[in-house]
Amino acid sequence: MRFDDVLDAEGAAIRGAIEGTVMGTAATLPSLYILHRQWPYFRSLPLQVKALAAIIIILPTTAIRAEHRMIDYERSHWDGADKYAVERRAHEERLRWGSLSVKDKFADWTARHQLSFVVGSWALAMAISGAIIMRDPHLPVRHKVVQARVWAQGLTLGVIIATGALTHSQRAKAAQMRKHGDHSWEDVVSAR
Repeated sequence: MRFDDVLDAEGAAIRGAIEGTVMGTAATLPSLYILHRQWPYFRSLPLQVKALAAIIIILPTTAIRAEHRMIDYERSHWDGADKYAVERRAHEERLRWGSLSVKDKFADWTARHQLSFVVGSWALAMAISGAIIMRDPHLPVRHKVVQARVWAQGLTLGVIIATGALTHSQRAKAAQMRKHGDHSWEDVVSAR
């Protein structure tokens, strides 16, 4: 890679980081403002905790967007047989994805994004159980929070078990794929 290419790649990453920071800030500041106006408990939090809430959202958005811009930059500079092999493989993957049923698409997606699925299901379970439990006027808030956490943890444990079962069921397919190996080098050689 030439020095100019390195500078261009760095520029793409910096532009992505700036975009991510702007996107994260645009989502975070109005949310914090609404929370501050609507929720007395949030108003009582120290400034450091509110800043931490902003940082927890803005920094990952910045890093993810910068990485996406770098990946886009790298893909724009692929050429020759390598580009053809990658595009052909992506086309085959799109065709395979299009031929799957909804159930198979869900199973395939969850197998490839296990952590996102588990964390997302925990957040969803926490929100739903919290919304249901917070309606009970007879429990103090601290008990409601504990109950919501217990329900969310139980549901998340169920999701982890289901994800493990799904992974185990797809293990035979993965073993078959490993048996054949990665022959992308053959695609590149045959294209030349």
